[in-house]
Amino acid sequence: MNKKSYWTTISASVLVLIWTIYYFAMRYTGGFVDAKDIIVCGIAGLLCIVFIVKRTINFLKNKKK
Repeated sequence: MNKKSYWTTISASVLVLIWTIYYFAMRYTGGFVDAKDIIVCGIAGLLCIVFIVKRTINFLKNKKK
């Protein structure tokens, strides 16, 4: 995978993570949070964080070669 592709996927994951945090914060401050919001936002946030860490590690490993 080329260098630009790594940064594109990491950037997309960061944007999705920011949107997820924003969505949850808006629902929370509005008092509309339910179990589905907690589960979906938690899973989405966790997946984004895992994906960012994995891509960063892969990028750094390939950079050293």
